[in-house]
This record gives sequence, structure tokens and C-alpha cells, in this order.
Amino acid sequence: MQFFIFFINFVLFSLSLPESAVHKFYVSTTEVELKREKKTVQVTTQLFIDDLEFLLQQSDSSIRLDPETNKELIDSLLEKELKDKLQFSTKNKIFEYTFLGKEYRNDIALCYLEFQFENIPKTLKIKNTFFFNIFERQQNIIHFKSEGIRKSFLLHSNKPDVIFELNILK
Repeated sequence: MQFFIFFINFVLFSLSLPESAVHKFYVSTTEVELKREKKTVQVTTQLFIDDLEFLLQQSDSSIRLDPETNKELIDSLLEKELKDKLQFSTKNKIFEYTFLGKEYRNDIALCYLEFQFENIPKTLKIKNTFFFNIFERQQNIIHFKSEGIRKSFLLHSNKPDVIFELNILK
């Protein structure tokens, strides 16, 4: 009987929440494109603004992304989170990338990154743990493109990374 009362209260409470307060899914998308001739990797990460704002508020509760309260602080915190949660490596070497900036489109924040290789490695490991510490069902999609080849991977808390064989993508 207590379970039934709990269930009814939960349903009534859920129905009373505004639609925007209830997430149906937790997902981010990261496009990774290898520009072999330039030995560069261009990255675009798409994050829901409300999720990103919630994450950044863990460091500073006054942060608001739309409109921005403090662009320099937001960019600094965002760059720190990106470098902590989105990593590119090979054989235990983590590649440092440049945070080029961000822009907002509707309810999405697009973050732009880039890094270069001296020599293109045989493999590239991508680790994306964005929001894993906040949302239990978070999933991060990686789309990897190089010279007309596209591969997609789904990452989650039990599989936070993927390794690409770059030498077969010629």
C-alpha cells in the first residue's frame, strides 16, 4: 500500500513539473574530423545548454549561460571541463588542444576545439566522460570523419572511450 501511495505521489509530482524540467534523455554529440593533409583534428562538441549550465554551476552557482553572466569566467570554466572530460591520446600521450570558442544555437552549446599532430599516429583514443558524474544515463556519441569515411560510437559510463585505427582510414 505504501508503494502505491508513493507511486501515485510520484506520478502527480512528475506531471506538475514544467516540461522543460524533465529530461527524456541525456546525450552529447562530438564530431571529430581528421584533416590528414594538415595533420590537424577539428572537434565540435554539442552540449545541451541547461546541462552545461548545471555542470558549470558546480564551480560557481551564479553562472547563467543564456544570457551569459560573465563570458571570460564561463569560457575558462568550460575550457577546464573540456580538458578534464574530453581527452585525445595515443600510447599514454594526451594531446593538448586549443579551445577555439563556443556559440549557442537554440538549446545547444557548440564548443570548437583543434589540435595538431607532428606525425599522425596509428591509433587515436578518445575519452568523453562529460556529465557521467551528474547523469546516470548520460550517453556521448562520437562521430569520427576522415577522407570520406565516417564511423560513429556510443560512449557511456561503462564504456567511456573508443580507439580508432587511423592507418586504415587512408
